[in-house]
Amino acid sequence: MKFRRVMWVAQATTFSAALILAGVANAGPVVNPGYDLFESLPGTTFGGVAFQGVPIGTFNFGGTIGIKSVGVTDTIIHRLAPAAGAAIPTEMVALELMSTAPTNFGLGVGFYFITLQSARGGPASTGSMTIGFGPEAPAGSPHGTFDSFFDVFFDVRLGSLGGPIALSDTLRLTSNGVPWNHFPTPNAVQINGVNVFLNGTDRNADFFPLGQFQEVHPTGAVHRVSEAETPEPGSFSLLAIGVLACLGRRIFSRRLSAL
Repeated sequence: MKFRRVMWVAQATTFSAALILAGVANAGPVVNPGYDLFESLPGTTFGGVAFQGVPIGTFNFGGTIGIKSVGVTDTIIHRLAPAAGAAIPTEMVALELMSTAPTNFGLGVGFYFITLQSARGGPASTGSMTIGFGPEAPAGSPHGTFDSFFDVFFDVRLGSLGGPIALSDTLRLTSNGVPWNHFPTPNAVQINGVNVFLNGTDRNADFFPLGQFQEVHPTGAVHRVSEAETPEPGSFSLLAIGVLACLGRRIFSRRLSAL
């Protein structure tokens, strides 16, 4: 009887171990929810006009993370669910652009800015992302490709990020076949719980697009971006643009409140 009992326990233990190992072996790769921090690049255009990014400076990620410095980041995407091969919901939560030269979108000649309508309580700019997984290659090699789209609800403003609205509209930006990696470039803006160490222990659930890529609209609008990097000495002029734009927004808001 003792022998049979020992054999039964051994078989049960072996079976349980086999189930656990099978579960581990069959567990697919995953990218956890998190944020993508981008900076806009030359080649970004809207309405035939060239635009450049306006650094956000800081962003409130909420929860236990709170307000963090994001450097030269001007575009932030929030991945709202774990990705394991199927499409996941996303939202563009920040976008700040400025025309590279004076132009006219209907309120006279000047510098025009693009912001999200959600920044003033308007509709959210939501979308979808499908992350495909390839072999878990070494760092620096693609771990797969992704496709995405966003329905961007935006305002075009004169003079500053908070200036009078010349145009409010929406357009769909799409990208396809963009390579990605679990590991960021050495100079990338990295924030724990935002875009790195999303599983709390290592990089295996992180997500970073590789190199430059663009999101396009059939009418010709192009948003060309790359992973945001910490500013070098020559990049502080970009931060200055962001500070001046923010000051303009605050001054405009104060004038409105005084009316």
